[in-house]
Amino acid sequence: MKRKLLPLFLIVALLLTGCAKTGDSANVQANTLSKATASLQSELDQIQTLLEKIGTSVGQSPANDENAYSVLNKALNSKSYFFDILVCDADSNVTNVATKMETPFIGLNLKSINRHPELFVDKPVFITKPHLSTDDSPYIYASVPLKNGGWVIAYIDPYSFGAELSKLTIGQNLDLGVMDTNGTNVYTSNMTEIGKNILTDPIYRNFVELQTLIKNKIIPNAQGEGTYTYNAAGTNEPVKKEITWDSVSAFGSELRVYTNTEPGIDETAASSNGELRQFTAEELSWLDTASNLIYDEFTNLENLTKTAVTAYQDSGENSDAFASALAAISKESPIAKAVVFVNNDNLITNAYPSYYKGISFDLYGKNIAAISQGKQPFIIEMTFADHQTPSTQLLAFITPVEKDGKITGYIVAQVRLYDFAAYLTNLKDIGQNINFMLTNNDGTILYDGDLTEVGLNTYTDDLYSEGTLNDYIQNEYKPNREGQSQYEFYGAGMTEIIPKRVVWKTMTFMWNDFKLSMNSEWKPAK
Repeated sequence: MKRKLLPLFLIVALLLTGCAKTGDSANVQANTLSKATASLQSELDQIQTLLEKIGTSVGQSPANDENAYSVLNKALNSKSYFFDILVCDADSNVTNVATKMETPFIGLNLKSINRHPELFVDKPVFITKPHLSTDDSPYIYASVPLKNGGWVIAYIDPYSFGAELSKLTIGQNLDLGVMDTNGTNVYTSNMTEIGKNILTDPIYRNFVELQTLIKNKIIPNAQGEGTYTYNAAGTNEPVKKEITWDSVSAFGSELRVYTNTEPGIDETAASSNGELRQFTAEELSWLDTASNLIYDEFTNLENLTKTAVTAYQDSGENSDAFASALAAISKESPIAKAVVFVNNDNLITNAYPSYYKGISFDLYGKNIAAISQGKQPFIIEMTFADHQTPSTQLLAFITPVEKDGKITGYIVAQVRLYDFAAYLTNLKDIGQNINFMLTNNDGTILYDGDLTEVGLNTYTDDLYSEGTLNDYIQNEYKPNREGQSQYEFYGAGMTEIIPKRVVWKTMTFMWNDFKLSMNSEWKPAK
């Protein structure tokens, strides 16, 4: 699945806006905040209206009603950030779902599995919470009660929800975020911080100035401005920031939307003659360090999968030992979430979580046996067949399982692209003034320091089709397994276009090639 970002003319317009003189920076920030606030309010209003209409049209439909599914599925695919929509009765039992994949949920009592009881109240609710069955990945939950009992609940992916808003700040030395009035990040450009509470989470303990600002000013005041110290976008380097915030109404409560200034890239790392210097030996070693981190997780996944294959061969397809081995893959590998066994009839016969058992893999729009590459493991991208959206874009690691010399099925370990990228944000801890990017052999970006680029395609998307960047990608990066070069593109936080040095190498895992690149975040000295 390929996605387009901003048209080139709009990128140029944003860049020119970002090049305003220092005296205009306050106006730029105010204009961006105004646009973001209006855009966010519009989206929230549309979500609530849509869920209320669903409640009116299908809220009292019988369980597993085909017409209700049609309405829900159409609504689900109307917004790129919707991950799921479902309807519950007055006892919180699921009656209808928006994808065929989730038909097994029908009849499930969500309160019985402690699925966020604060959603099942007599007023609209909008909250950000971890999704326990997906290794605590954060989701936004929007819930509206039905007049005659029951609820319509939407699961919203905060990564794709916020990435759309973040496009407003491209080229402007600004970062954009959203938080609730408890101090929880609804969206922030750092993927690992979404869903975390700034006032209580340990990662913020050294930023007392930020916590004080939020507690004493941002939470109690609907609008305002201030200053604080926190890490610059895409780095672990604390800098002074100026913040301006406004408020929007979300399902009867308030959210704070803000923009804060991001400083330009540090120029001290560049040479004094006005040219970009080469990477030092130490900096080049950072690429190997990053490569080793990724290889370690790939190897961990491979070893866990081999253990599951052995459990299948020793104990059988339906054994507890095999089920436990599949669960171990999900629990012990941060780059695998749902793990299923698909037999040669394309049916899931064992799985973690277990509710996937009995589902046809046709609901992913893929026939594993038909696309299998013999006895070799392989990797594919996919989404749900009836919900093709960035929020469900998946990477699937597929391992054929043999018994008595014949392939009897396939272990499929799946991870959302956004969850995969969120884990790989650990790469930002390696080195200074650099950015890493990981792509698959088709050019899809699996990780980049800028969230808005995850899931885009370096070979085909408009963002990468101009100037020296396009020349580098098409003539050097794409055809060559490794190398060094130079091009111009946005720096960290997508704040300004700068010249960059880049070095890349090819990694091979499960017979698939991945390219890991490291680019500089420094400019020529003036």
